[in-house]
Amino acid sequence: MVRSRDIKAISELAAEMKRRKAVDQAERERRRQQKTSQQAAAEPRPLVNPFMAQHGRYEESTVVDLDGSLGGKRMSMVKVLLNRGGTAVERWISSDHNGMFGEPQQRAIRYTQNLWIRAEGGLRAIDLTADIVDAPLGWSQQEALVDLKDLMARVPRPYWEVYENVCRFDEPAGTAGSKLANNDRSALAAAKTCVAFTASLIAQWRRL
Repeated sequence: MVRSRDIKAISELAAEMKRRKAVDQAERERRRQQKTSQQAAAEPRPLVNPFMAQHGRYEESTVVDLDGSLGGKRMSMVKVLLNRGGTAVERWISSDHNGMFGEPQQRAIRYTQNLWIRAEGGLRAIDLTADIVDAPLGWSQQEALVDLKDLMARVPRPYWEVYENVCRFDEPAGTAGSKLANNDRSALAAAKTCVAFTASLIAQWRRL
């Protein structure tokens, strides 16, 4: 049951989530425009560098270049490399050889992703973590905000931000972990470890 003294904190959390989402969308657009400008000015180079090739599942495919932005003529067929590995978290789970992302960690990630959906006002007919019908929209959203508030208070803020940026916003792991490391390779490892550690804590606290 939500106590009256938590209402203000919940409202502030909801506002902060909206702000973070808007900032993330703006940053994504900025990076997209920057990447487009850099690609236009750069010399032709391989689509995937050796490091990316080792950390993804790239397959050659043929697609239609609708507007010529892929290097071919407009409405022509061009060959491209597609990353079939999905998000960073999905790739980590599919290639987990060290047990960092076992069932508890995977359930914790799905649990938190479901909380974010509900906190934003979304409603799913089925709870991803329990296979039950979700609660009415208003109550479900309020419960999710309370639960997120509790988790955010218990996880160190730098770790939570990395966890949220990767698992909620699908931010590239190297970018998300850049505040915890000095170079790209270390940033990727830091983000992976941070996400696994945070998921482990959530799984323990929520008994997932």
